[in-house]
Amino acid sequence: MPLERHGGVTLGTHISFHNRGNYWNRKEHKTNEYDVVEKHNCRNILGYIYWFARWQKYVFEPNSRTVYEETCMREISLFIEEETKAHKTASKNKRQ
Repeated sequence: MPLERHGGVTLGTHISFHNRGNYWNRKEHKTNEYDVVEKHNCRNILGYIYWFARWQKYVFEPNSRTVYEETCMREISLFIEEETKAHKTASKNKRQ
Protein backbone atom coordinates (compact mmCIF):
# COMPACT_ATOMS: atom_id res chain seq x y z
CA MET A 1 0.00 0.00 0.00
CA PRO A 2 1.61 3.29 -1.08
CA LEU A 3 1.74 6.25 1.27
CA GLU A 4 -0.37 9.29 0.32
CA ARG A 5 1.65 12.50 -0.03
CA HIS A 6 -0.01 15.89 0.32
CA GLY A 7 2.57 18.68 0.31
CA GLY A 8 4.60 18.42 3.50
CA VAL A 9 2.42 15.69 5.02
CA THR A 10 2.52 12.00 4.18
CA LEU A 11 -0.40 9.89 5.37
CA GLY A 12 -0.24 6.29 6.50
CA THR A 13 -2.97 4.09 7.90
CA HIS A 14 -2.69 5.15 11.56
CA ILE A 15 0.24 7.61 11.46
CA SER A 16 1.38 10.58 9.43
CA PHE A 17 4.75 12.13 8.68
CA HIS A 18 5.09 15.91 8.89
CA ASN A 19 8.04 17.52 7.11
CA ARG A 20 9.79 20.03 9.39
CA GLY A 21 12.28 20.91 6.65
CA ASN A 22 15.78 21.76 7.84
CA TYR A 23 14.57 22.05 11.42
CA TRP A 24 17.80 23.41 12.87
CA ASN A 25 18.16 25.81 9.91
CA ARG A 26 21.88 25.17 9.56
CA LYS A 27 23.77 25.30 6.29
CA GLU A 28 25.51 22.00 6.99
CA HIS A 29 22.13 20.25 7.36
CA LYS A 30 20.96 19.49 3.86
CA THR A 31 18.25 17.01 4.78
CA ASN A 32 14.71 17.25 6.05
CA GLU A 33 13.46 16.10 9.42
CA TYR A 34 10.02 14.63 10.05
CA ASP A 35 7.66 14.32 12.99
CA VAL A 36 5.87 10.99 13.14
CA VAL A 37 2.46 11.62 14.66
CA GLU A 38 -0.85 9.87 15.26
CA LYS A 39 -2.96 10.39 12.16
CA HIS A 40 -5.97 11.73 14.05
CA ASN A 41 -4.11 13.57 16.81
CA CYS A 42 -1.25 15.55 15.28
CA ARG A 43 -0.20 16.88 18.68
CA ASN A 44 0.84 13.40 19.82
CA ILE A 45 4.37 13.05 18.42
CA LEU A 46 5.43 9.41 18.36
CA GLY A 47 8.99 10.00 17.18
CA TYR A 48 11.24 11.61 14.61
CA ILE A 49 12.82 10.69 11.30
CA TYR A 50 16.10 12.33 10.39
CA TRP A 51 19.29 11.78 8.38
CA PHE A 52 21.90 9.70 10.20
CA ALA A 53 25.20 10.61 8.56
CA ARG A 54 27.21 7.61 9.74
CA TRP A 55 24.80 5.21 8.06
CA GLN A 56 24.03 7.54 5.12
CA LYS A 57 20.28 7.02 5.47
CA TYR A 58 17.20 8.24 7.28
CA VAL A 59 16.42 6.65 10.64
CA PHE A 60 13.46 6.60 13.02
CA GLU A 61 13.91 7.58 16.65
CA PRO A 62 10.77 6.75 18.68
CA ASN A 63 9.74 8.70 21.74
CA SER A 64 9.77 6.70 24.94
CA ARG A 65 6.70 4.74 25.95
CA THR A 66 5.31 4.55 22.40
CA VAL A 67 4.16 1.30 20.81
CA TYR A 68 3.68 0.25 17.19
CA GLU A 69 1.89 -2.53 15.43
CA GLU A 70 2.97 -4.15 12.17
CA THR A 71 1.23 -1.70 9.81
CA CYS A 72 2.87 1.31 11.44
CA MET A 73 6.27 -0.38 11.41
CA ARG A 74 5.92 -1.22 7.70
CA GLU A 75 4.89 2.33 6.86
CA ILE A 76 7.75 3.83 8.86
CA SER A 77 10.19 1.52 7.07
CA LEU A 78 8.70 2.34 3.68
CA PHE A 79 8.86 6.07 4.38
CA ILE A 80 12.51 5.83 5.48
CA GLU A 81 13.43 3.83 2.37
CA GLU A 82 11.66 6.28 0.04
CA GLU A 83 13.21 9.36 1.64
CA THR A 84 16.70 7.84 1.68
CA LYS A 85 16.42 6.90 -2.00
CA ALA A 86 15.10 10.37 -2.93
CA HIS A 87 17.90 12.10 -1.02
CA LYS A 88 20.63 9.96 -2.57
CA THR A 89 19.19 10.47 -6.07
CA ALA A 90 19.03 14.24 -5.56
CA SER A 91 22.59 14.32 -4.22
CA LYS A 92 23.85 12.26 -7.16
CA ASN A 93 22.13 14.58 -9.66
CA LYS A 94 23.69 17.67 -8.03
CA ARG A 95 27.18 16.20 -8.49
CA GLN A 96 26.66 15.55 -12.21
